[in-house]
Amino acid sequence: MPLKAAICDDEPEQAGMLERYIKEWSVSSDIKIETRIFPSAEAFRFVWEEEKDWWLILLDIQMEGEDGVSLAKYLRGEDEKLQILFITALPDYIEEGYDVSALHYLIKPIRRDKFFQCLDKAAKKEEEESYLLLTTVQGEKVRAAQKEIMYMEAFAHTVQIHTKEEILEVRCGINTLEEQLEEKNFIRCHRSYIVGLAYAARIKKKELLLDDGTSVPVSRRLFQEVNRAFVAYYRREESGEYGTGERT
Repeated sequence: MPLKAAICDDEPEQAGMLERYIKEWSVSSDIKIETRIFPSAEAFRFVWEEEKDWWLILLDIQMEGEDGVSLAKYLRGEDEKLQILFITALPDYIEEGYDVSALHYLIKPIRRDKFFQCLDKAAKKEEEESYLLLTTVQGEKVRAAQKEIMYMEAFAHTVQIHTKEEILEVRCGINTLEEQLEEKNFIRCHRSYIVGLAYAARIKKKELLLDDGTSVPVSRRLFQEVNRAFVAYYRREESGEYGTGERT
């Protein structure tokens, strides 16, 4: 699923530039982003009532009507994990940014390299805090950190999620869970299995061997895709670009 980014700015030219930068960063970082522009704080508030799954909001502080600081305080009260990036021509509001735990504070004119650094930081933070919200077969609501998931195994009506500490059994389809996972950190290796690449130690023609010795089957049809994902993950790891599956 793509991450959702909102640009709340009453200057169309500025908003358009930020949208272009996000698209460029999305391509270069291989992270899917869905971006929408809002011309006022009030316009975003209206959408927020129905859509609260935003990853990042870029807020111009000085706007007609409600200002960005006021909107940020409201949003922080609603969602402690929403990442807020302030954009303004004046440095006078930096302390306000601390009050809402803003990701960063960018001064106009926006430098492309500085903006990309902020997006890198936001993406890393999202990966570190990425969870699945699950309902077990016992009806218990639990959160599973994606970086802790070793593999998933599907059965007729349930899926077992094997983490570093426990096995969670949930009543849903494995396809539904796959849609919620960080794509670059997991691979579907069989119609009934998904593996966290951080825990894959070795790949063979018919199986993936995990760090703890677990053998997970690899279907013939998916072998090439699994092999590419395995190699790509460890190339990123060697370059220092850790994802959700980073070992701790």
